[in-house]
Amino acid sequence: MKNKIGLGIIGRNFGYNVIYKSFLKNKNFKILGFSFKSKKNNKLKIGKKIKIYPDWKNLILDKNIDAIVIATPPALNSKIIKFAIKHNKHIFCEKPFTHSTKESNYICKLIKKKNLSHMVNYEFPEIDAFNFFKSKILRKKILINKINLDWIINFRKRPKKNWKDKHKSGGGIMFNFACHAIYYLEFLFGKIISTKSNVVLDKENYLSSVVNFETGLSAKINIKSLTKNSNRKPLHQLRIMSNKDNYLLKSKIDRLSDKFELIKNNKLLFKNKNNNVDFRVIPTFNNSKKFSTWILKKKIQKPNFFSGRRIHLIIDKMLLSSKKGKKIQVI
Repeated sequence: MKNKIGLGIIGRNFGYNVIYKSFLKNKNFKILGFSFKSKKNNKLKIGKKIKIYPDWKNLILDKNIDAIVIATPPALNSKIIKFAIKHNKHIFCEKPFTHSTKESNYICKLIKKKNLSHMVNYEFPEIDAFNFFKSKILRKKILINKINLDWIINFRKRPKKNWKDKHKSGGGIMFNFACHAIYYLEFLFGKIISTKSNVVLDKENYLSSVVNFETGLSAKINIKSLTKNSNRKPLHQLRIMSNKDNYLLKSKIDRLSDKFELIKNNKLLFKNKNNNVDFRVIPTFNNSKKFSTWILKKKIQKPNFFSGRRIHLIIDKMLLSSKKGKKIQVI
């Protein structure tokens, strides 16, 4: 391995706005290539020595590139991942890393045979307020009585063909939002062992669920995806009620620069510095450090492809619970 890891980024929008700006901060990487189809390159403020590849296969085939980051629609992720595995590239992929459980199982089977680093960019455990709550509050072993998660998303209407609104294409409420919630709930409270859910896809985009943890705790989840003409204000909050104190992890989510804060008994306990930086950049940078640690020091990190496969499993169980109208066990 060279002094720096040669990196290629596939995907223009999230790939530039978050991935590029995050990995640029990690001095273990040298960004060598970018791949996207759009011809509007003049708005991208990237290094002059970074090569643009209209075809992502040519980026992967570049012998100077050791690792790739994938920020493309989920239905394309699987194809890129398989090609990258075949050509022995380390892989960092935006969530969801595939658009189906079948594909996630197949990719995990492939990657298990290779000595390659692989990560899925679940960001919330790397948000400062979440880390503060886990390290400073949960480690005190507080007696939790209730956990309520409420997430209201207001977004502009997109073209009907947009994959972000289609569950089967790796979008919709489950793969855009619920997947994040599942991952950070397990990060904070332990393994989910069962769920009783009601899921409405496509038109209303709604998830109502009770999940039960191996620790004996349970959490109520309510996630709604609405259009901008709704009267409901956007909100993302996780309320934890203990026998002594009440805690609230909360963000207004009006803008991408809005940060989470931690409130204890209606008093501010933790808050990030106000700035206009996209809230996803620093958590993604933190995940990039895990990725380079795995590559350079051979220390397995999470969230990886197997973590992503578990998210697919839990989403499947939530959908099955909704279909059958009963509690479903999660293996």
